[in-house]
Amino acid sequence: MGTSGYAISASAIGQPDLGLISFGELLERARNIINSVSIPVDVDADTGYGNALNAYWTAKNFIWVDAAGIRIEDQTWPKRCGHMSGKTIISKDEMVLKIAALIRARDEEGSDLVIGARTDARAIEGFDKTIERAIAYAKAGADYIYVECPQSLEEVKHLVKKIQIPLAFNLIPGGKTPLFSISELESIGVKYLSIPMVCLYPAAKAMLNALLALKNGDLEKVGEIGINWSEFNELIGVGKWKQLESEFGKGNI
Repeated sequence: MGTSGYAISASAIGQPDLGLISFGELLERARNIINSVSIPVDVDADTGYGNALNAYWTAKNFIWVDAAGIRIEDQTWPKRCGHMSGKTIISKDEMVLKIAALIRARDEEGSDLVIGARTDARAIEGFDKTIERAIAYAKAGADYIYVECPQSLEEVKHLVKKIQIPLAFNLIPGGKTPLFSISELESIGVKYLSIPMVCLYPAAKAMLNALLALKNGDLEKVGEIGINWSEFNELIGVGKWKQLESEFGKGNI
């Protein structure tokens, strides 16, 4: 699974993905997610929060909280969601240095951290320059390339052919990339597909509907929209804690 800077910014501080949330806040949120699941977590680390030295330190910190992967992007700071307008990007050479810094941090820690390099060049420099950057980042040692906002299936096919290491990108309802079918993307060789709003958007709609029902005094409808007390307690592991309580002490859970 992967974290989303967009989703963390929205859920943690209630603000858009415009570089408003800090490295420390994202690190802590990532730590909590990693500790809550039993599968590897790939972390969205924005731009690495500065230059190559910052990227090096960022990688070290995510290694220390047991992130399975980290991806950084070639936007300038403060960055913004890749599907927003008004982005700017750093030079290809500067991004290559950042990738080298991530690799240095990984090697020093004896880690098997997966390193992803994202480019936002498609909306700024065009598709040909995006290909150039993707190839350069792959040669620099990235384990996968994340291309923000490919515009057609033909572009995706071309990226897969040219990059030669795993290609990743995201699909967001209402975003700038068409909602290709997952099976179609698998068939042409896409290895990593991010669907960052798969929970956030449906949850936000459910919360809006529940609050509207509450405003109208319809508590029965509020109950119908979500899961109930027992189901939620099961989801968050109350049963496990009851078992521990029976072994180690009395309580009232």
